[in-house]
Amino acid sequence: MESIAHPLVSIISEKLIKPSSPTCPTKRWHKLSLIDQAFSNSYIPFSLFYTKDAISKNNTQISQLLEESLSKILSIYYPYAGRLKDNTTVDCNDAGAEFVQVRIDCLISETLNWHNTAIEDLLFPQGLPWSNCTTGGLVVVQLTYFNCGGIAISMCISHKIGDGCSGYNLFRDWSEITSDPNNFSIPSLHYVEQSVFPPPSSGPFLSPLFMSNKHDCVQRRYIFSNEKLLNLKNTVAAESEVQNPTRTEVVSALIFKCAVRAAKARSGIFQPSSMVQAVDLRAQVGLPPNAIGNLLTICPTSITNNEESMTISKLVSEMRKSKELVYKRDNINDNMFVALLLELAKSKQEYHDNGPNAYQITSLVKFALHEIDFGWGKPTKVSIANGLNNKLAILMGNQSGGLDAFVTLTEHDMSVFERDTELLEFASIVPSC
Repeated sequence: MESIAHPLVSIISEKLIKPSSPTCPTKRWHKLSLIDQAFSNSYIPFSLFYTKDAISKNNTQISQLLEESLSKILSIYYPYAGRLKDNTTVDCNDAGAEFVQVRIDCLISETLNWHNTAIEDLLFPQGLPWSNCTTGGLVVVQLTYFNCGGIAISMCISHKIGDGCSGYNLFRDWSEITSDPNNFSIPSLHYVEQSVFPPPSSGPFLSPLFMSNKHDCVQRRYIFSNEKLLNLKNTVAAESEVQNPTRTEVVSALIFKCAVRAAKARSGIFQPSSMVQAVDLRAQVGLPPNAIGNLLTICPTSITNNEESMTISKLVSEMRKSKELVYKRDNINDNMFVALLLELAKSKQEYHDNGPNAYQITSLVKFALHEIDFGWGKPTKVSIANGLNNKLAILMGNQSGGLDAFVTLTEHDMSVFERDTELLEFASIVPSC
């Protein structure tokens, strides 16, 4: 695989795709919530791979179809076609989304069964994923052509306007209007803006608090088959009072445990650690799934005892207790994440990660990224770019009914983590090159 480590990339075109209809003047200014203001304009980066055998159109037809449908969907998701005025407001000026076409000198097959970050990094504009960008478009799309005729469609979606749910809705709706424009049902989006989390009484955040930190980030992809997930869930149910553990819970606990064990191998001592998970608040606060904004809180699970007591079953039990406490809270007026942000603002600190021994595990399992169909079938592979921070795991469903985990750690910790026998009992690592 050394021959494809650094394939040549040629840019075919770069353009701005403007909304198909102008945004109403009364919607010109999109006001950002307290949580929106706390995030930098980092880009959530997804890429979808489609093989040639599913595509009946030539490259010109593909690009024209995608550009036209993107223009249409931006008229609905109009803030994403705007530009940041400052840290509190989006100018919905219809400047447009960036659309880049490139050709990469390799075969798509060289990416499907390998986790080749050298290639997958090229599926996005250089340096853009997870970057703390202050200028440019709030949506950046790259259409990549492989030598074999396969393609990858990558989308970088600003975290400033919305969370992963918001980004998924945009990606999904774009695919649906592309595949069947005549029967596409225009969604009635709910732009939350400052109605749920208004700026603090002391004034808005004039600069972001939550910044990505891409230093020393090594990513690996792990596949949990449906059979292995069932075995892991059965083990947890037999050893704990949690009788219906979810696949997100058991995989999160396993990854957390193994990551803490890898850190211990580096430092030589067990260090109290925590796992921080984001919780979508839409259902709890009475908002529809297509509400656009950063609508979340955090759910921490801490381990302060020694490693021997950190069994997967106990971790799942602690996670379940933490989630129950979160759901009992008034997460509008007593939001744990908001409280943390206000404290950071007061102390004038930035939130580069979750703490020295805190691991962020984000589940996108309920978002069917592996089913996004632009009219040439479901993607053969879904990926997410490396970065954000080096104590991170992102979980996604896959085509076989299992689960993919994209784990990012420091190079040293990853060298230990990827050889963990307990992890490999339930997960298969995708070979890296």
